[in-house]
Amino acid sequence: MDPANLSSVRTPFRCTCMREFTQENAYTKHQHSCTKGKKRLFSALSKAKTYLGSKRTRVDNSGGRQTPSTWFYLPRDPPLSYNAILHAEPSDTCPTASAVLPLQEVSFAESSSHHTSGSACNAILSTTSVGIDEESSLAQRRTRRVGIPMPSRYRQYDDILPQPPPSVSFNQTPQQPEVDPLTNSDDVSTTAHASSRAPPFRTARNVFGLVRQFLSSTPPSHDPEEAITLRDISYLPAATPAEPDILCEPHDRPFYPYPNQSSFELGDWYWNGGAQKSHKSFNELIDIVGRPDFDPNDVRSTSWDKINMRLGGSIDDDGGDEWEDEDAGWRKTQVTIEVPFSRTTAQPDARPYVAADLYHRPLVSVIREKLSNPQDDEFFHYEPYQLRWSAPHLQREVNIQGELYTSPAFMDAHRDLQASPGEPGCNLPRSIVALMFWSDATHLTSFGNTKLWPVYMYFGNESKYRRCKPSCHLGNHVAYFQKLPDSFKDFTGTYTQGKGVGRECATHCHRELFQAQWRILLDPEFLHAYEHGIVILCCDGVTRRFYPRIFTYSADYPEKVLVATIRQLGGCPCPRCLIPMGQLHNLGMRRDRQQRTTLARSDASRSKLVATARNIIYNKNYGVDSTAVETHLKPHSWVPTSNTFSDCLGPLGFNVFVALVVDLLHEFELGVWRMLLIHLLRILCAFDKDQIHELDRRYRQVPPFGPATIRRFSANTSEMSNMAARNFEDLLQCSIPVFDGLLPGDHNRIVLDLLFVMAHWHGLAKLRMHSDITLEILDQRTTDLGEKFRQFKTKVCAAYHTQELDREIDARSRRQAKVAAKRAETGNVDVVGQGTAARKSRTDVVAKGKNKASLGQSQDASAPKQPRRMKTFNFQTYKFHALGDYVASIRHFGTTDSYSTEPGELEHRNPKRRYCRTDRKTFTRQLTQIERRQTRLRRIKQRQQQRASRAEVDETASDPQLHHHIGLSEKIFDDFGYYLRSHAKDPAMKDFLPRLKDHILDRLEPGEKPARLAQERDSIIFKRNRIYHHNIARFNYTTYDVRRAQDIINPRTPHCNIMILKRHDDYSDDICGNYHYAKVLGIHHVNVIRVGDIYESHRLEFLFIRRYESIQSHSWETRTLGRVRFMPLSNENAFGFVDPAAVLRACHIIPAFSRGQRNPNEHGISPIAGDKNDWYEYYVNSFVDRDTLMRFHYGLGVGHVYSHEVSTPESTCSVQTQAENEHSDMEASSEKTNWQAHTDSDDEEGEHIGVEELDPFQQERNGSTESLIEALEDMFTDLAFDYEN
Repeated sequence: MDPANLSSVRTPFRCTCMREFTQENAYTKHQHSCTKGKKRLFSALSKAKTYLGSKRTRVDNSGGRQTPSTWFYLPRDPPLSYNAILHAEPSDTCPTASAVLPLQEVSFAESSSHHTSGSACNAILSTTSVGIDEESSLAQRRTRRVGIPMPSRYRQYDDILPQPPPSVSFNQTPQQPEVDPLTNSDDVSTTAHASSRAPPFRTARNVFGLVRQFLSSTPPSHDPEEAITLRDISYLPAATPAEPDILCEPHDRPFYPYPNQSSFELGDWYWNGGAQKSHKSFNELIDIVGRPDFDPNDVRSTSWDKINMRLGGSIDDDGGDEWEDEDAGWRKTQVTIEVPFSRTTAQPDARPYVAADLYHRPLVSVIREKLSNPQDDEFFHYEPYQLRWSAPHLQREVNIQGELYTSPAFMDAHRDLQASPGEPGCNLPRSIVALMFWSDATHLTSFGNTKLWPVYMYFGNESKYRRCKPSCHLGNHVAYFQKLPDSFKDFTGTYTQGKGVGRECATHCHRELFQAQWRILLDPEFLHAYEHGIVILCCDGVTRRFYPRIFTYSADYPEKVLVATIRQLGGCPCPRCLIPMGQLHNLGMRRDRQQRTTLARSDASRSKLVATARNIIYNKNYGVDSTAVETHLKPHSWVPTSNTFSDCLGPLGFNVFVALVVDLLHEFELGVWRMLLIHLLRILCAFDKDQIHELDRRYRQVPPFGPATIRRFSANTSEMSNMAARNFEDLLQCSIPVFDGLLPGDHNRIVLDLLFVMAHWHGLAKLRMHSDITLEILDQRTTDLGEKFRQFKTKVCAAYHTQELDREIDARSRRQAKVAAKRAETGNVDVVGQGTAARKSRTDVVAKGKNKASLGQSQDASAPKQPRRMKTFNFQTYKFHALGDYVASIRHFGTTDSYSTEPGELEHRNPKRRYCRTDRKTFTRQLTQIERRQTRLRRIKQRQQQRASRAEVDETASDPQLHHHIGLSEKIFDDFGYYLRSHAKDPAMKDFLPRLKDHILDRLEPGEKPARLAQERDSIIFKRNRIYHHNIARFNYTTYDVRRAQDIINPRTPHCNIMILKRHDDYSDDICGNYHYAKVLGIHHVNVIRVGDIYESHRLEFLFIRRYESIQSHSWETRTLGRVRFMPLSNENAFGFVDPAAVLRACHIIPAFSRGQRNPNEHGISPIAGDKNDWYEYYVNSFVDRDTLMRFHYGLGVGHVYSHEVSTPESTCSVQTQAENEHSDMEASSEKTNWQAHTDSDDEEGEHIGVEELDPFQQERNGSTESLIEALEDMFTDLAFDYEN
């Protein structure tokens, strides 16, 4: 080639995320938002961060002893190059500390001959990000305090920002796994399965002690954890996305089938903007038509109908368009079943019947579509791994269960695949595609009988946190199942002389139709892929062979019965085992645990019995419910239906009975708990009917919590009208204070113990992250739950003659009326398919129209009042029996939220919204078209723009890096003189100003004195003599499962209670446990001026609180919630101030209704404290949410780093043995809470472990200690990175 032409050929700029750019400005812009590039930088500095995070402490200036990693502060120039940091040795990338900082003393804990220069480099790197910005204010440029600890009572706990599991560093050497002699050899997740030739690859531990261990000895080629940012693992409000990047090579027709961008944006707004247009949708439309590049001429001549037809086209359509990327369109297939007519009918034989048209998508096409989507591929795990936890307070490394791709089930499948012989001549990497199915029929309208039976498929290779978000659109609609149509009655009537077939035969045909539809989904293409795999070129440029595997099937009990081909509520009702109905109440017993294993269902015994029964039915023409058939099938509750899963996938190792996972929503919340609540209401009615009204009153007075955690209860909770599962969940979590004292003596104690164990079991069962320790606790609670239910049945239920509730009588009356009306219309409800002629002969005797209504009214008026029937407590049900399978299911598949039916229930919203756009007649086909339109439009939009940038935004209220956020506004304020005079008679304001100044001095001055002198207080001056007020404060915290969440505190609402971590040296009040509690009365800030520095004022935020004192600590042993009460208003410690940085999070405080109200006449003496509504005592609700529950399992929350210290009150031994004998609460030696100020001893200053604290005058930053990483990223933002190296 001519050298002159070489200069005209532009070499594309390639990023590490495989994107290419032809323009340098687009490439440079992309670097600022590329998550993979930042992740590379993060990995390069992870060792320095890990070392500093575990070793850094303060320098004791008085003692002069050496402590790890003194902090230094440097200007940002000159910045270090990216390549130097990523590849060079420490001695090459970092000069010595003395050369850079001649005026600072370098101190390191590991100051031995080796690693000196590397440690110095790490220290310098860790501090380079904190530079001096010439444009910042004088307050922001103020030097940080180094080596001076805050007073312990105002010391902020280490607010560690959440991190994804440690990412894979590709230059990292494999680490030897920790061999634990105490680990069970039978555990599938132990290191005994590792290769004998090379140890499994392990990542470095992160700050939470989490480490990933892979099966192979080499790191994976694709690591989705690299793409996870802090925003992805935060529950905070989403930030505004940045502008999309410019594509390198635009397509010739990028908006096909739309002719231009304007028409595409209008089409996307119409189809994906919601069926019912809102004000937000209207503003989006205004933004579209108001853009400068919007041209009305582009949309005026657009053929919208043709475009919609192309977007909604299916595979079966003639002349269907071929899409640029993989597209799994819909197909329509006829479903045919064999209807058996017994020898008692006129024409006995099996007749084929075309039951319905099934709309479905080929499963292999759906898999190809998923793996070809770059946005989904970024978060798709090709290889499973074990997540293990090692913390200082644990004696050994424990397993963590959470995601499906970290579960033993996935590990076993991957191990078996790698150990199996590969395809001849194929050396491609082999990976598992984990399939998870949901199916459930749903009503499409609030009124009417229009139903849809969708089947959803999710991929277990993706995180459950994304799968459970409907906005991520990860639920794949693969089929819309059909039921037997009404014409089936006419079909059966033609072969039975109009008599029809029995109910058992109709039910059998329904089962046959269900299995026939699954046989269409499990087509030969899928079965071939299941055995031999499918070759797909992935988005990372690597060609792999994928093997689909079905892991879970989530459904309610009626649908599990269909999948397992067993009879509903038969003699052995469980779809997983053969335990008979009479032994279902043995939950938790040793015999029950053994029988779940020894009596597990298997296809080996079923297939022979079913084959024999089908031969009797279809060849010998016996009835479905004949004695000859029942003799073979009834003992184990089988049905004469072939199981498609067992027939097609059984020879390949699939066990359908194991895949039918537990269902917390239907089995517990709508099952066991609802059953217990109804019988408790019956007991209250039998004891005293007025107690029902008292229960309703108490539930109405329970304060709400969080944005939607605990909602306001309805006026009459006892009626249980229009309640969903979340409502029953709220009732359980607040049940102990409500039921306390409603029953007498021992019965009250038994009921409270049962409710405590129920709430505890429920809280553990729904955890999103489990360890081996918490699973042992859940296992023990399962045993306790069975014992408490049997005790409740024996001692409490036997003492009362319970009858039906009013709602039960009304429901029974409606059922009887419905059955009577059906009998009057059809003549015999037990016969199906008597034909049109038979029905027509009875039309004269059935009232119609107004006559029918008047007849029904006269019957209702003349009908006698229904008598109350006796009701006994029956817990011999499948749902109660299923509670014993939760521990085994979590150990095998991960936590229950990963495969709960709740994601499927949420996905039902989409077809319900789409139904509004149909003509309500042939809506199934139209739903498939709308689904394709919306999916293809989203894909077109994704091609036009990169996924929204994850760069940090300026909205500090939604910034997850902050510990808390209080508004910067100073519009609401009071003059101190006026403020004190207006509340002079309020006891809460006694010595308000002196105590506030003492609080400020304690936060500003490192040393402490026994008492503050007046001269010291006079050194504090408030700018303009003003105090500023705020309505709300937002507190961010790291949850137990290493996510970021937010609580909002508003003093004017019930959302006003906070919890504060108790100091480890505070033993004067052992009864309060690990936390203090307070009610926030006001959120304020002041601008402080110190005498001698009158030219500068500093903003200082504080909370004005009213303290609770503990009177009973929370105890897992005695099954008691913590109880607190307000201190007397005259107590000098009743009111005080708290640094917002010391707040852990909000807490849920419920009145102890049985103790009564302190001021029943609503007359108080302190308007600020609101004492007119005080109760004598309050309960601290430990079960309000998952995170709160794990805070009371002190030391077991992975994200609660403050509880991981070895010197915690509940030390290592207590944490390890908590599964058997949970945390023993300290005996209450005093009922007085010590909230007084404790002075720090000189030797206490060296005990503070953490990073550099923010200056208290710069709290507008509210930065967390983990913001170091973001600062490091910002330091290199302006550099042109060489991503190729």
